This record gives sequence, C-alpha cells and structure tokens, in this order.
Amino acid sequence: MSRTGVLIFEGGQRTGPAGEQDLADPRTVLSRVRSWTTLDTVEKFRACPDVDVVVVATDSPDLGRKAESCGAEVHPTDPDFHFGRTLHALVAKYGLRRAVYLGGGAAPLLQADEIGLLFEMVVAGARVFVANNAQSPDLVGLGSTEITADLAHLETDNATLFALTDAGYERRLLPETPTATFDLDTPSDVLFLALEAGRRRNALGRHVAAGLPGLGLDTSVLERAAGVLAREDYPSVTLIGRVSGSTMSYLNSSLFVRLRVFSEERGMKALGRVERGLVRSLLGSVARDHGMEDLVRRITSLSDAVFWDNRVLLAAMGRWPDDRDRFESDLGRWAKVRDPELRRLCQATQEADCPVVLGGHSVVAGGLRLLAWRLQEEKAGLGVAFPEDGGPTSPKAG
Repeated sequence: MSRTGVLIFEGGQRTGPAGEQDLADPRTVLSRVRSWTTLDTVEKFRACPDVDVVVVATDSPDLGRKAESCGAEVHPTDPDFHFGRTLHALVAKYGLRRAVYLGGGAAPLLQADEIGLLFEMVVAGARVFVANNAQSPDLVGLGSTEITADLAHLETDNATLFALTDAGYERRLLPETPTATFDLDTPSDVLFLALEAGRRRNALGRHVAAGLPGLGLDTSVLERAAGVLAREDYPSVTLIGRVSGSTMSYLNSSLFVRLRVFSEERGMKALGRVERGLVRSLLGSVARDHGMEDLVRRITSLSDAVFWDNRVLLAAMGRWPDDRDRFESDLGRWAKVRDPELRRLCQATQEADCPVVLGGHSVVAGGLRLLAWRLQEEKAGLGVAFPEDGGPTSPKAG
C-alpha cells in the first residue's frame, strides 16, 4: 500500500514562552505568524483526500499541542535541527512511499485546487519531484521517498533540489502562481500578507485571519509602493536583488510600468556562495566607494518606487547582521538597527522621496507577484483598490 504524508517543519520562538513573547521584537512577530500559517497548512492538507497523514516537526511544545488539536501528528525536534536526518526518520516512522515536505511559512495562500494539482503531478512511485520554485523551493513533493536515505546528510534543505536532480529525479514545477510562490521568511513577507488580508480576508486560513489584525503592523510604505504600481502612466519601478526573468515578465504583462532591474546573485544560498564569501554586487561596490546614502539617492532619483532584496548587498559587503537587525530593517524601524551599514541603508530609504520596500528575496519574488496579482484583480473590479501614489512623474512609454 502506498502511503502519502505531508511533513511540515517549523522551529519554535527563541525569545521566550508563548505567554512572554514581546511583539516589539520582530522575531516574535514572524514566529507568531508562521505558527498560525503552520496550523492553517495542517488543516488545508488534512482536507485533501490524497493525504493519509500530516506531521508537524517542531521544537515548540506550544505549537505541537495546537497542531495536534488540528489533527496533525507531532514529531518533537531538538533546537539543533538537522533537516536530512529528520526527513528520512519521518518517512521511515510513518511508512511513507510518497511525501510532500514544506516549511511552516511556505505557501500560506496555497489554494485547494493547487493542492489537488500538486498530488496529480507527484505521481506515486515515480522518480519525480515537484517544487514551487525552480531554484529555492519552499515546498517539494517526492513521488518516491527512497531517495531520502541519500538526503540524510543534508543539514538544511537548501541543496535538496540539486541533490534530487543529480540522483536522476525528474523535476516538475507547480504553475508559478502568486499563491504557490509566496512564503513567509521575513517580516517584510508578513507586511505583504497583512496587505492581502485587508483586501481579501477569505484567502487566508482561519488562524492567520484571526491573528493578523492584533499585530498592529505598519504597511504604509508598502501601500505607497502599491499605489505606484496601480498607476497607468508608466511609472519607473526599480527591482534590486535576486530578480527572476519570470517576475519581470509577469510585471510587464500585467502592469503599466517601466522596469529598471539590477538582478544579481540568484541562487546564492542554494549554491553556498554566501557561506563561502563569494557574493559579488555592482551596487555593493557603489555603496563601498560612495556610501549607502549616495547609493540610495542615486537609485531613488531614477525611481517612482523601489523593491529591494537587500540580502545580496549585505552579503557582498561582507556583513550579515543577525535576524533581529535584518528584521527591524524589514519593518522600517531603522532606529532599532544596530549594524551601522544596515542602519544607514534603512534610514536613507525611509527618508527617500519615493517608497522603498526593503526585505529578503520575496520582496522581488513571491510578495511582489502577489501584489501585482491583487492589482490585476482590483482593476477587474474584484477587490478594494489601492490609492494611486502621487501624480505622474514619468513619461508615458512609446
């Protein structure tokens, strides 16, 4: 008998027990939202007839208890979590022949029809894998779990895609919809989700929908940027970081914008370039030679709105601030950022004349595509419209 399981990996909050978490800490904000999305993901996959068991692997007793109440099996993990060994152990423990694994923050907007399609593509027994991203997937389906023994040495899931391909597994990609590609890795992703919640609450799971309003998130910069995207006078929109060709194509086909793109270091984590200090950036060179403020001034002088995946810049400059600093920056709280270069970058973008959305990869990927998708629906009369930001400052194309 072929048994199918869904394995959800989610770590616990490091800043204190659930009752003592401080929402002034951006790590707590992200952790809390990811715990809600984990519970919603459990309920979504349990509703799928193809799924025999849903397992949540976590080191958080609180999340474990709540996941059990939603019908999941719970596998306690240690704080020094090892992805490959845990994946293989769960496959063996539950006798899985076909499996889907994902993080607790992966695809929080995934729809029921997309889950159905996922299992159609993950053919039981076949040496195939299905991913929601071509280079750095957050959700992977395995048609045959025999490969997990060979993945047991992997400490994280970053290199799994390459290991599967090297083992001869056929790669299949889920359709690149905003609901399949959007995930929660940083607080900037939470801001995108909060904006979505304000416009289409029924797209969210019940736990996220109930919890988000109580976080008091400031989405004003993102709303201003969305207002620029909503314009039809071809404003200049700058994308910086790990920008894919498909994202550029999506924006060009769905919005009246002119794109200025600085795409650098796609796959830098999966290829191990960050750890080996190999990340290089043209904009990083400008920042080193002229300063963060000058770099921001040059970029914003050319732009009506900027979406900036700043992880490439930070890695190229040889600095990787801790989670708290990066996450404070993502929320625009520059005065709380301790790293001097990141603080200068964040302050300069906050004081810029045009909206600058800072964050991780999703700012120029899943989050941005989600925003563009929502704008398309609003223009078609299916949602609440964003106010257009400012007057026309860019000439019409043509």
